[in-house]
Amino acid sequence: MKSWCTTCGSLVFRSSLIKRCFQNNKVAFPSNIKPSKYRSQSPIIVDLFPADINFCVKAISEELAALNNEDIDEIIKPVTLRLIFSEIYGRNYIKLIKDTLGDSPAGKYLISMEAHSKYVDEQYRKHEINNDPKMLEEKRRIKKELKAKAHAERVAKYKRFSFIKKYWFKFKKK
Repeated sequence: MKSWCTTCGSLVFRSSLIKRCFQNNKVAFPSNIKPSKYRSQSPIIVDLFPADINFCVKAISEELAALNNEDIDEIIKPVTLRLIFSEIYGRNYIKLIKDTLGDSPAGKYLISMEAHSKYVDEQYRKHEINNDPKMLEEKRRIKKELKAKAHAERVAKYKRFSFIKKYWFKFKKK
């Protein structure tokens, strides 16, 4: 299993995650799901309707909240926890997840993931600003001006030096 695998998309894991969610809670898997031309045999959480998604998110969050630090450390190694969070984490369910996880080890891990995501977004934003074509053109213009100024100063220095050198040798010969 690899998060966002370009070959399989971790569909087997993601599908079994929601199927187990219903099985563990002794609830029948919904017979009515959104049609998907790609995943007819392996429905994932986005194929469910909102009420079923809400049920899954709550059930998975409760299971994660029950884990202790050792369990979390074991799950983190193969990046399973990240994949589970990326599967259930959605704009409409963030509050539900955070309320359910609370201050549990999984909740702390989610907070660290959010902090990392904000950091990466900020770095990306800075990169976009610094590599904006207008900004790059301005940087090139400033660099060119600085080089021209440095060149003019060197030329002036060499002219002064050659003037001094010219008279130095005249005085030295006498």
